[in-house]
Amino acid sequence: MMSLTLRLTLLFSLVSAAILFGLSLLIQHSIEGHFAAQDFNELKPKLNQIVNLVKPTPDSTDTTQLAAKLDEIAHRHRLISFRIDTLSRQNLYTSGSLDFPLTSLTPGQVYEAEWSQQGTEFRGTAIAISEETAFGQGVVIAIGITTSRHTLFMETFMRQLLSFILIAILLSSLLGWLAVKKGLSPLRMIKSKARAVSAERLDQRLPLESVPTEIADLVNELNLMLDRLEASFSRLTHFSSDIAHELRTPLSNMMTQTQVSLSQSRTLAEYSDILASNLEELERMSRMISDMLFLAKAENGLELPSSSCIDLATEVEKLFNFYEALADEKQIKLQLQGKGTAQGDLMMIDRALSNLISNAIRHTFEGAEIRIDIQTHGDQSLVTICNQGPPISEHDQRYIFDRFYRCDRARAHGSNDGTGLGLPITRAIAHAHGGEVSVCSNTEETCFTLSLPVHNR
Repeated sequence: MMSLTLRLTLLFSLVSAAILFGLSLLIQHSIEGHFAAQDFNELKPKLNQIVNLVKPTPDSTDTTQLAAKLDEIAHRHRLISFRIDTLSRQNLYTSGSLDFPLTSLTPGQVYEAEWSQQGTEFRGTAIAISEETAFGQGVVIAIGITTSRHTLFMETFMRQLLSFILIAILLSSLLGWLAVKKGLSPLRMIKSKARAVSAERLDQRLPLESVPTEIADLVNELNLMLDRLEASFSRLTHFSSDIAHELRTPLSNMMTQTQVSLSQSRTLAEYSDILASNLEELERMSRMISDMLFLAKAENGLELPSSSCIDLATEVEKLFNFYEALADEKQIKLQLQGKGTAQGDLMMIDRALSNLISNAIRHTFEGAEIRIDIQTHGDQSLVTICNQGPPISEHDQRYIFDRFYRCDRARAHGSNDGTGLGLPITRAIAHAHGGEVSVCSNTEETCFTLSLPVHNR
């Protein structure tokens, strides 16, 4: 495909050529008009002189003197020819071989004409005189001047003008090429910067301050695209490293346990215990993989499987029934107040609420209380789950929604520990619905607030 520099240079050259040729035509037309006016103005006094000369006088019968005077006029003006004819077109006098294109002439009216005669261009003027003249009758006087000197001048002038135009087009093309090359230098800079972007250097950005205004928006969009690519690549990298790190521990446990069990003969009950332990680790890995897949889909624009109006209080009560036994075991009291609705997928919202409630039960002191408050503010329904338990530090609050982040790493592998994906999944579900989840914690209680839209967005 033709380069942009070549296209713009050709376009610049074509525009320059069109302007210069148009200007040359205008100049040519103006000069020719000026020459025509000049010729007719020069002929007019000569015509008047001849008209006055042929007027009848007392010695008009002396046509010899009249012819001599006409010859003198013709001799003084070598470029001018004239002829005198009767009204019936019979020639009375001629100077040169003038062949004025005479038509029907109205007496007293001056005619102007341009014609070509034997390869020579002429301009002329003529007048018919019906009154008696020195020739004893009415006459037609025609006078003409050759334009050969003008033609020669125009040919020379046009050759020089065309030479100048060609040189001007070449010069303007060169200047246009230099201007386009200079003007496109920001694009070459963008190309150089873009070439430096790689998987290892996704933090490279195109400088906005060194590009012209016309392509600033394009550069800004490219930088935003690089931001999205870097974020996606970072998520993919973290996803791979996180899942490899989290799978390594249970796999290592199963391998060690299997190697130890095979080091000597075991009873059937011991083998059964080992298999049960391995099954528990496999179930944990399976749950982790399922959560990671769900999280990966949610973080990459997961579309809601369905959308309906959900009564949040009803769903919380159902979850209370589900977690009732676990709460009773720790003598935890569950309380619900307020009501509200949200628009979204029932299964996903249930999962988000379940994650927050199970997380609260896991970290609530025995005999304490979990309070769930549902409110509606504008187009958002807020579900706040507060529990009395160990406070979460401000540092942990910043990272608590990251994958596999655990505030208390000493409990990370306890029997009741989750996969570290519950809160990230809750945040992903909130974002998928156009909502948000936040945490606030102090020495008295820890509150998670899940906001969900009341209506579809």
